[in-house]
Amino acid sequence: MPEYDLVIRGGTVIDGTGIPRIRADLAIKDGRVAMISGRINGGGAKELDASGCIVAPGAVDLHTHYDAQLNWDPYASLS
Repeated sequence: MPEYDLVIRGGTVIDGTGIPRIRADLAIKDGRVAMISGRINGGGAKELDASGCIVAPGAVDLHTHYDAQLNWDPYASLS
């Protein structure tokens, strides 16, 4: 039985902490990052070759322009 649910191999990992990017494997177990290492020996139920790719956590862009709010929000004002 595989040790991890998913192993992403050989990608350039950028983790968002500000440390320099590294080429590494990344293992996922139960929906969470279980390990980041130069070489993960354990196997995954699914494995992806990320050579030449960036591996980074998901990001959500909360920037939005909802100008229709000006029609109903008494606290909104034109700037």
